[in-house]
Amino acid sequence: MDLIKDFNLTVGLRIREIREAMQMTREQFSELCNISDSFLAAVENGKKSITSKTIFKICSNAHISSDYLIFGNQYGFKCDTAIELLKQMDANERDSAIRILTEFAHAVSTAKTKEK
Repeated sequence: MDLIKDFNLTVGLRIREIREAMQMTREQFSELCNISDSFLAAVENGKKSITSKTIFKICSNAHISSDYLIFGNQYGFKCDTAIELLKQMDANERDSAIRILTEFAHAVSTAKTKEK
């Protein structure tokens, strides 16, 4: 088993997951990140590795952390994206967003309780 190839494929699959979650074509995503679509295709298929500069471009344009891209996490891309968006907000915006999420979670919990 080749660890570099496995790593490249894992990172490539995460990039594809990010792109698809953003509902973007390869061409759209590569333009957003200022990389070629053929290079993006090779990365997503694990055929090429990416530099730290490319990781930076992808992470900053997709509003995700490099931790998810490199290591993954137990909650996946969508939770990582939410956390990164919260980090980019000022304190008042973050407090408002957390209040909204808290109210939503409470409403979901209440609805589940009523279903039972």
